Order: sequence, then structure tokens, then C-alpha cells
Amino acid sequence: MEGSIKGGTLKGLVVLLTMHNYLDMKFINTFLLTYRSFCTPSELLDRLEDRYNLRVPEGLSGEEFELWEQKKLRLVRLRVTNVLKNWLEQYYNEDDAVILDRLLLFTKTTIHQTLSFSAEQLEKLIQKRKQSPTKNSDIKRMIRTVSNPPDPILPRNLKRFRLIDIDTLEMARQMTIMDFKLYNDIKPVECLDKAWSRDQGEPNKSVAVHIRASIEYCNNVTAYVTAAILSQKDIKRRCNLIKYWVQVADRCKHLNSFNTCMAILSAFDNSAVGRLKRTWEMVGTRTHQMLSSIRKLMGANRNFNQYRILVRSINPPCIPFLGIYLQDLTFIEDGNPTYLKSSKDMINFAKQTMIAEVVQEIRQYQLVPYRLKPVDEIQAFIRANLKNSRDEEQLYEESLRLEPKEREDEKITRLLQESGFL
Repeated sequence: MEGSIKGGTLKGLVVLLTMHNYLDMKFINTFLLTYRSFCTPSELLDRLEDRYNLRVPEGLSGEEFELWEQKKLRLVRLRVTNVLKNWLEQYYNEDDAVILDRLLLFTKTTIHQTLSFSAEQLEKLIQKRKQSPTKNSDIKRMIRTVSNPPDPILPRNLKRFRLIDIDTLEMARQMTIMDFKLYNDIKPVECLDKAWSRDQGEPNKSVAVHIRASIEYCNNVTAYVTAAILSQKDIKRRCNLIKYWVQVADRCKHLNSFNTCMAILSAFDNSAVGRLKRTWEMVGTRTHQMLSSIRKLMGANRNFNQYRILVRSINPPCIPFLGIYLQDLTFIEDGNPTYLKSSKDMINFAKQTMIAEVVQEIRQYQLVPYRLKPVDEIQAFIRANLKNSRDEEQLYEESLRLEPKEREDEKITRLLQESGFL
């Protein structure tokens, strides 16, 4: 069988999933990754049980039946049990718990009578899921280095310190640790049907809790960096804070911590900070050059082309900018129907394939964790400030107090005075 699968009914896709003479692991992974978009766990189990209990074709002689049983039925049943194992091991979600008792009964009776070894393996997996219902079905972690993590760069006094007492590299490291924890918790099901964008009153609003948590983290980082800069009444201190956060963003970039890097960058593009012309005029050339380099990498030109090329070429660990994946998933969802126009039962599997490619890219960066040491005191400091971040309106009002709006003639006079001409 050649070519990509454009669509099919649920029954037809399950047949393809378990064919005796055809195995396509990409199709199997795509199906299990996305099936919740077009059917429930119970409906999928119904189809797999039907497939396991495949009907004998009519009119077979005794010899033909034995051949059919050996060459087709047994292989189909093995395929079904392998799909079930894959589902439980790699693609299990808490919502699948509704089928565990029924699957256990089916395993202990029907499967055990025909494939006892497969039944024993399945039974162990089911019991494991029943005992740990909230544990992620995990992609196996791949730690590619045995080297020790670097020693943290600590403030002189860990009991009492200010923001500028934290080394910019260590700040980037601790924010990366916090961000990776949020990113690593994201599950494939959260990426389906734009679950993260549902209103609070909609059904299954909690299905994308980890994506929502990651979005909230980024928004809070942006607000925190903005507030930290605006908290300085003295213009030179504001410049120092801008320099500090640009260096943190640059450190994040070199750690492949692009999600936090983008959150910090968004603070500089925030209107409350961006409008501080007098402050930006006093920021050093080196800081401007560093910020320009980050902006060039993370810029939205040609659909974030430069950033995408870099991310696909680097070695993990890495925290990609989640917003790009959510944008890609939104375009796929909005631009492609779940069912083909030719039939209300024909699932648009080409759409599911596109979604799966994005989700698999998200997952691949969850495989390799960072080798960094948490510093509880610094992380507590960061969390306290993220929690206390102010809203946009308050920040803009503070910006206006620091640098009131200036007429053009006032600006010219000021610049001449600062240059010593007046």
C-alpha cells in the first residue's frame, strides 16, 4: 500500500490499523495520537474488539479455514493486541480510564483464550494504569549526557538578595528549569481541537491545563520584566534593568530556552516599555546589538522562518516557543474540516496527519531534560514576582508617570540641552 491516507470511516481506519499484511507505524502513531478528535475511547475499543473477533468468511473448506486462521486471523489479533499495548504504553490519557475494566475483562477472557502470552502482557499494563491513573504515559526519557550539571552561580547572601544580585546566567537557568517543568507536563490530548482556547464555561475546559499553565507563565514573565523595568524611577537604573533582562534573554537563547526568551522579548515590545524613548536612547550600543540579534532570530518574518530553521537543527535539551505550535495547530484546525465533504462518516485523516506532525515535534523536545541544579531560593523569588505582576493598564500608567508624552518641539529642546547646545 503506497501513498498517504487521505480519509476513511472509523471502521475502515481500524481495519487499516490492524491489517495482517500491512504495517505502517507512522499511521498507527498518528491514529493513536489524534483519535480523540473523531471518536471516544469506548468507540475505539468497540472497533478493536470487533476486529479481534473477525468473522469467518462463508464457504471455506476445512483446509481453507485453517489457512485463513493461520495466515490472517492470528496476525490480525496480534496486530490488535499490539495496538492496545501501544495505546496503554505511549498514548494513554486519564480519560481512557473508563475503558480499563472492560478491556481487562476482554483480555482475561477472549484474548487469553487465543493469545495467552499477549493477554498476560496486556493485563500487566492495564493493572499498571489502574494503579497510577494520573501518571503520564511516557515517552521514554533520553538523557544524552552523563556529565554533572554545572554548579549554580549563587548570590552572596541567599537569605536576602535583590534581582540584580542574581547572575544573569543563573537567572536564565532557573527560569529554564521552571519553564521545562511546565512544557514537559503538556500531553498530546491538550493539543487537539484548540482545547487551550476554550472559554471557561465550555465542556472539557480543563483538558488543556498544562498548555494554559505554560501560557500563563509566559504572560507573567512578560509582566514581571515590564514591571521590574518600570519600578526604577531613575533613568540610569532603568537602563541597567533593560541591560540585565536583555542579557537574561540572550542566556536563554544560548540554553535553547526559547519560550522564556520570547516572554522576556515581549516585555521590550510592550507599549509601556517600548515608548520610553529617553530610556532607550541611553541604553548602550552593545545591549542594543544583543537585543537586535534576539529580535532577528525570534521575529515573525516569513512565519518565524529563521527561528524554525534553527530549532530543527539544534540538539536538545530545548524548550521551543510554544506559541508557534499553537498557531500552527490553529491554522490546521480552522483550515481543514474533521470530516470530508463527500461523507459525514469519512474522517479527514490528512488533517490528523498534519496535527500529529506538530504534536510529535512538541513531544520530541520533552525527551531530553536539562541537566541543571534547581536553586529553591531563586525560584521562590521568581515565583513571588510572577505572582505579583501587575496588569497592562497599571503598567502603562506607570510608564506615563516616568516619561510623560512629549511634543516634538519639547523633544528637540531636550536633545539640544542634553547635547550641551542650550
